[in-house]
Amino acid sequence: MRFTSSLITSLLAFCLISLLSAPSATAFIEREYTIREVVDACTNIVFGEVKSVDKRRLRGVVTVKKDVKGKSNLKEIKMNFATGHYKPGTSPEKLASLLKPKMPIIVFYRDHYGIDSMCFVDNTWFQMRAYRGGYGGSWWTFTHIDPMMSRTFDGKTKAFQKIVIDMLAGKMWVDASKNAVKVLVLTGNSTHPTWSQTPVYTNTATYEYHALRSVKEVRKRPVVHELTKAHALPQLEDADVLWIGYEEISSYGHYLLSGEAEKKIKTFVKNGGIVVVAGQDSSDEKPCETGWLQGKLKGVESPPTQKFVVTQEGKDLFSIPNHIESGKIFIDDAWTNWNRRDEIFATTENKKELVVGARRYGKGLYVITSLRNDSQYTTAMNKKLIENIMHYVVGKVK
Repeated sequence: MRFTSSLITSLLAFCLISLLSAPSATAFIEREYTIREVVDACTNIVFGEVKSVDKRRLRGVVTVKKDVKGKSNLKEIKMNFATGHYKPGTSPEKLASLLKPKMPIIVFYRDHYGIDSMCFVDNTWFQMRAYRGGYGGSWWTFTHIDPMMSRTFDGKTKAFQKIVIDMLAGKMWVDASKNAVKVLVLTGNSTHPTWSQTPVYTNTATYEYHALRSVKEVRKRPVVHELTKAHALPQLEDADVLWIGYEEISSYGHYLLSGEAEKKIKTFVKNGGIVVVAGQDSSDEKPCETGWLQGKLKGVESPPTQKFVVTQEGKDLFSIPNHIESGKIFIDDAWTNWNRRDEIFATTENKKELVVGARRYGKGLYVITSLRNDSQYTTAMNKKLIENIMHYVVGKVK
């Protein structure tokens, strides 16, 4: 069984959600989605069982066993496969041959102007649609099997059902192996969610988060990620690394962390956790507050730049696994007045402001950056350095 990190990926770009209501509703999934996005995006999730399959007429009936999310008011779902794409690997005949009576199935769907759904049976995702009026008794129409959804989950249905239940119960890192490095990512309050061919507004995965998730293994240790928008940082104590996203501490002059959250972060680092801080908003009147950090540091208003100078200490961080040159990343409001004991990896060209540096506290570590991850473009430009920072950080996890 294989599946990606807890947001384990891919959705119906679902549900495709708004994708299925667009003219290109039958398009294949373009970007990788997380299971958390799938769960967030749909209004209903039902667990069912294949009741019957008519291979000649290309039809099937699913008995609804359990409403897992939302109340479906469905006893069965009638599926017409003959309406789908007649293409190798995604055809109605292939789906009809895959389905067997008594097979467990998961149906994720969004009930809005109609029913847009993505269904899962062992190792296979397929899309179905239905009109809103009388959908409980009408035939849902098949569009195609979507092989790209295997990036989200690829395994047995019963195993997937357990993951969905755990996720709905609020559990994190449901896919983490014992050796995995667990990364909690605070993001989504100051930057917008990603979008594919059409927007999928689940208010969860940001471009910054997807850049982080590209690091799936370091030194033969799997790396799994969990996303939160809650500044209270739920289950931080279970994480190895906390990534505080762009402007999640300070945004447009507003400080976003409570005293309790500050204390929680300090305790996390003192006990051996690692905190990475992306760029934060500062101004001459309101420098970014630093109650979350042990010791002094001052956030300053800086003009956006792409230029920086790498120190001797920072040569590895800027070359492993990616070689990164000045002019190839985006930097904004930086930091000054650092401690002489801090490790300085890169500064602005005048060497007065911090671009990337680290500070040890107790058994743990802070990694402070001035990265501007505010859009798809700037985050794409910063992605290689984000990957390098993650490789550095994971190497420090004990």
